[in-house]
Amino acid sequence: MFKKLMMTNLMLAVVLYVHAGDSGLYPQIPGWKMQEEKRVYTAGDLWELIDGAADIFLSYYFQDLHVAEYTSKEQIIRVELYRHATSENAYGIFTAERMPDYPQVNIGSLGYKSQGVVNFMAGTYYVKIMSAGVQEVDESTLAMVAKQVDAKLAQPVGLPDEIKLFPEEGKVYLSDNYIAQNFLGYSFFHAAFSARYGDPGDIQLFVIRSTPEEVQKMLDQYFTMLKEDKVVRKNGYFVINDLFNGTVFLKQQGNTLIGVLNTNNEEVALGYLNKVAERIP
Repeated sequence: MFKKLMMTNLMLAVVLYVHAGDSGLYPQIPGWKMQEEKRVYTAGDLWELIDGAADIFLSYYFQDLHVAEYTSKEQIIRVELYRHATSENAYGIFTAERMPDYPQVNIGSLGYKSQGVVNFMAGTYYVKIMSAGVQEVDESTLAMVAKQVDAKLAQPVGLPDEIKLFPEEGKVYLSDNYIAQNFLGYSFFHAAFSARYGDPGDIQLFVIRSTPEEVQKMLDQYFTMLKEDKVVRKNGYFVINDLFNGTVFLKQQGNTLIGVLNTNNEEVALGYLNKVAERIP
């Protein structure tokens, strides 16, 4: 009985060893040898790989990271697959790291490139592809690998519906983003999409979507925290004097909380609030 149990455990260990590092997430590419790392990083040990940047990934509900390298002679392409809890969170970490001056690429739902790098968002994945060998990999090869990785992941293409609520007129290029936690520094404001407007882009427009009851609860918590004279109730919107965020304009439209920051011009702020409200189904 003991020998049989030992044999079973040995066979199980062999099976686990064979399948370790074989997630099925990576494509085979002709002319390149693919080697996937056996180790899969999680929220508990991501800091071991990206110590300084781990916190921001965790704030977007990071789930796990698979890493693989493609080798051809002296060229190495490293592919990192960061999986997050939702596509909104993948969008959030992607927008947190992109820069407006990076050329955009048509890979996944959103992509950009820089010297020796192609990064893109695909469904719940934020994918990083980089030249990592002695001899740098050319741009077209990196793009080819990126497209094949994207095809292998087979994720839905598209951006969060909230992005469609932001008017294009006056919006600063690539200023849209997503904050998953503690928006404006308050724990009750969560999952906020925002974009910047005007010249030089100081005005911030944001939306938070939930249920009408949850939105009302957020407002109640916010107003309870503030002194009574800090909240002015207008016809269909609020003007708040926030000690930490300045003047905040808010409007509830069904399941959506709309807000404007960084302007004291009430007419301008109301214009933005109404433009978003008109776009809500």
